[in-house]
Amino acid sequence: MLEDLISVLDNVIYLDIETTGLDETCSEIIEIGAVKVKNGVITTYNTLIRPRGRVPISIYSLCSDLKEADLLSARSLNSIKQEVLEFLEDLPLICHNANFERKFLSFYIPEIKNTIMDSMELAIILEPWRKEYNLNSLIKEITNLNKDELHRGLSDSIDTLKVVNSLLLRQWNREENSRKKNKSLHNLIIKEYQYLQKWPWTKHLLKPPFFIDEGYTYVNYLENKEEELKLKKIPIDYLKYEDLLENEEIWNNGGDFGYQYRKDQKEFAKKIRENFEKGERIFIEAPTGSGKTFAYVIIAAIETYLNKQKNRKDDASFIISTNTKELQNQLIERDIPTILKKLRLDDKLNYGAMKGKGNYLCIERINRCEEFQMDEKGNLALLFLRRLCENGNYGDIENINYLVQKHLELDKYIREVNCDSEQCKLDKCTRACFLRKRYNELPEENITVINHSLLACWPYTEKKKINHIIIDEGHNLMEKCYDFFAEEFSSAEFIQLLDLIEKGHPSIIAMLLTLNASYGYRETIEKDKIMYLANDIIVNINILLNDFRSIRLVSGEYNFTTEFFLPREDLKGITNAIGSEISVLKESIYPLYKMLNDYIYNITLDDEIDGDIDHKNLSDFIAKLKSAFDVLDKFLESSVFYAKILEVDSEYKSFTLKNVPLNVGELVNEHMLKDVKSTTFLSATLRIENSFNKIKKHLGQEKAKEFIIPPTFDLKKRTKIFALKDVGRYDEPSYIKNVSQFIYNTALKINGHILVLFNNNARRTAVSEELELLTRGTKIEVHMSKKSVRALNDKNRQVIILGSKGFFEGIDVPGDALSCVMLDKIPNYSPEYPILRAITTYQKKGYQDVNYPQVCIKAKQIYGRLIRSTFDYGYFIILDPGQNSYTIRNLERDLNGPSIEFSSTTKVLSEMEFDYNNWRRNNINTIINNIKKSNKSIKEEFNNESKKHKLFWELLKVENDMYYFENINFKLNGKI
Repeated sequence: MLEDLISVLDNVIYLDIETTGLDETCSEIIEIGAVKVKNGVITTYNTLIRPRGRVPISIYSLCSDLKEADLLSARSLNSIKQEVLEFLEDLPLICHNANFERKFLSFYIPEIKNTIMDSMELAIILEPWRKEYNLNSLIKEITNLNKDELHRGLSDSIDTLKVVNSLLLRQWNREENSRKKNKSLHNLIIKEYQYLQKWPWTKHLLKPPFFIDEGYTYVNYLENKEEELKLKKIPIDYLKYEDLLENEEIWNNGGDFGYQYRKDQKEFAKKIRENFEKGERIFIEAPTGSGKTFAYVIIAAIETYLNKQKNRKDDASFIISTNTKELQNQLIERDIPTILKKLRLDDKLNYGAMKGKGNYLCIERINRCEEFQMDEKGNLALLFLRRLCENGNYGDIENINYLVQKHLELDKYIREVNCDSEQCKLDKCTRACFLRKRYNELPEENITVINHSLLACWPYTEKKKINHIIIDEGHNLMEKCYDFFAEEFSSAEFIQLLDLIEKGHPSIIAMLLTLNASYGYRETIEKDKIMYLANDIIVNINILLNDFRSIRLVSGEYNFTTEFFLPREDLKGITNAIGSEISVLKESIYPLYKMLNDYIYNITLDDEIDGDIDHKNLSDFIAKLKSAFDVLDKFLESSVFYAKILEVDSEYKSFTLKNVPLNVGELVNEHMLKDVKSTTFLSATLRIENSFNKIKKHLGQEKAKEFIIPPTFDLKKRTKIFALKDVGRYDEPSYIKNVSQFIYNTALKINGHILVLFNNNARRTAVSEELELLTRGTKIEVHMSKKSVRALNDKNRQVIILGSKGFFEGIDVPGDALSCVMLDKIPNYSPEYPILRAITTYQKKGYQDVNYPQVCIKAKQIYGRLIRSTFDYGYFIILDPGQNSYTIRNLERDLNGPSIEFSSTTKVLSEMEFDYNNWRRNNINTIINNIKKSNKSIKEEFNNESKKHKLFWELLKVENDMYYFENINFKLNGKI
């Protein structure tokens, strides 16, 4: 109630606006709501504004109680401007995510000159560990209030007031209970952050004298509010292992999700268990929907628990390796904790994620980074990162909220503040460091989730030996192993390394002088000569870049890439000339390496250097110089066992030289699996041409066992696959316009919920720009961020996601939320792809022998985005299928779906509405027939089932054996 409102802050206005879209140039303000707190008196203002253009239907669903008639009868913007200005006076305005209000108000009511304060920015600084900062999330997590997710201007203004109250009261409570009694955040900012002294929130961080906190009973003072899952005590016999999967009482205990035992899931889990117990290797193809994650986590949990009870430490530890950080996070945040709770093992087993050092923040580097000291935004970023890391409980960069990264422009600083793989010494670090905390937890951890890149060079053997491993998304090893085991010289990174000689903190020269002084000045350090040798290397790098420019290697906007010893015909004459320049570069590195190495050798004796940090840092630097020399030396030697790749930046700013081994199978066994007891390779897509042979041979696992789970879903009935005949080839001028128009027309037909995947970012950007013009003024949204995928789940929004190669897998959107997946072209290798040229030349293989396996795996992964559950359906459309019928017909076999139909855009669009309504009717029939058999309330049960399976249908009523349903924008009634 308004009469019960009180505000911690005085002489401010909490303001919120509702609009018809996100772009102020083509969307309008349709409501303004505000709460004024002036001299302790609270008044409110709320008005609808009559739009000049069309209002998307989704806005009415998003804004509770908003009626079209009310909007059309409201006053115009011009007629309410003056009263808005009078209400706002010159008081500061507090808005949540103020950038949104700021751009709309400045565009439509530029007369508003008030200071605008961002309550989301306050939340980011006061509680930097949060994963979400939207208003609904904050209301749920820092208050005891129940808030629906519908929006209106005045109600959101009131919520903003309550969130600000809660944020400040929680902060003051933390400060009062802190051991550092005299170190408030306000005083810290005044003392250490020059550009934040005028930050609008700074003065409000100081608790007013004689402040009374009565009337704020809704504030929740728990740091991390979690809803406790109430479970019945069900007896569990862990020796039943995979047989427990059939006990639905265990998995539905607590009612938080509807578990359904899947056919073949038990046999699949049994294979994993037997492989573990026998210490063997196995490849298992488990199609989408087979319960793959559930099955292997259960086996990992039970096996580690039982072996922990028996003090078999080596067998009480499982490593799960994934390809993507998204799946890593899903396992740690959702799947593993949920399954452990159901098994009542959550307090008996330890689990966690581990990533490469570069994924974590380093407080030392944060404090040394001078870039933060330039302006208010930099000071805010510094304050945020310091507060996030201060107790060592947080520091995973991946877990920083996307909006925070964008708002604070963290991308500018991340490379300067993440952990340096070489300099970071975890066993000697004394700071409160999240990475060090995770490092020290490894020995007692029963389930550790890592990624494939880390598995390829597991750096924590001294803390945790890998004994048993499950490699999920194992198909990725086929292509990625080339990257894992490649040696690389990057000119840009090497110049950054050379910069440390004079500009490091401390510099190489400074450390060398300090070390020399510590041991009695045993050497005469020639600083000028060191700098001369370093500059000579830089000159040689620039000579190479000038050579590349003069030869005009780059044509267009893409980097130039070639196999150095197998270039295309018109470049064959340049190899010797460039090779000579690379040799000169290599030889210029050696004198610097030798000089510094001799200094270290002469300054210290072997028995004098134990624990000396400067000596260790200098030795690491020298080792990098030697490694660069060795990489260049190997690059210049032609070898049938390596692809030698030269890559030149499209703007000639840098170049990269790579030695890529072709015999990756040997390296997998030597570097990844040498001492591992049991290995399970898992994926929905391991077979190529209906056989495991290609991937097993590629990874050196010919003797491994294999197991196939039959398809879970009837893909032939639930999907259709089209290859378009009339949008043109991907490299034709008309392609972008044709494809964009087709995507737009499809979105109109099926209300969005489309994922379009591109092999090339330039095409993706071009289509995005074209779609922006086509969708302007409509309710269709176009997004390119992976974080935006969640918007597909909103039935009130019509969303198109344009994805890059990073979207080919890891997108799990079941139900009506995603019902159409498009692919811009068959993901073939270019004939100039360096590794392909090396393999076809040195190993005498044909183009398709190398190309088709990766095409097959990628296509299966992309098709797999479409069907994630029993009720899923939709179209898979290849926009440009190319001209190779061999590839299309092989894909038709390997996708295990319907025949691939070559069709025109007009025909596809004409059949679309019928197909989609037919699939939806079938889903309705299935659900209602199942409910009828159970004799339960049809309306309530139908809507529960629909929600559980992520369907957008809602049963409104049943009258005279007639069922009335509502979908996004139309109603369907009829006798079932």
